[in-house]
Formats: sequence, structure tokens, C-alpha cells
Amino acid sequence: MRLPGNLTPAPCPPGRICPRVRLTLDDGVERTYLLDLPACVEGRCGTYEPRVHLAHILARQGHRPAWLAEFTGLPLNAAQHITDLATHP
Repeated sequence: MRLPGNLTPAPCPPGRICPRVRLTLDDGVERTYLLDLPACVEGRCGTYEPRVHLAHILARQGHRPAWLAEFTGLPLNAAQHITDLATHP
């Protein structure tokens, strides 16, 4: 499976709510980012950013926001928000 490039709107099935989060990353623009690309395969429901997806997976495994921010290069507040979603769905 070829993953779409950074900031590419990703597909989403009609009538399905894809796991996503509103974040402001490096460019200062708030966007809706997908947390799980494979769950969204038709339509458009957000932007796929591999670092957001990775941070969500790692947060679900118990990694701390500060470590996630350093490891993925995401802003600390974005890593915190992703961790909050992962631990309190």
C-alpha cells in the first residue's frame, strides 16, 4: 500500500467517522489530521500526516508526550493532545 504524501487529504468512507484530531503543527495552520489511515478508504475526511499517525500508535502503547514530541518532531502541545485522545478515547 502506498501512503499518501504529507498534507494530502485522505479518503474516508461515506457515513463513517474516521478517527481524527484537530492540530496545529509546524506551519501554524490548524487542520484535521487522521489518526488511522487504513480505516479511511473512500471520500475525504482529513489530512494524513505520518508523524501524527505514528504518535497516536505510540501514545496508545504508553509513551509520554515529551518523548513523542522529540521522537516524531511534533510540537509538544500536539503530542499532548494526541496522548490525551489515545488514553481517554
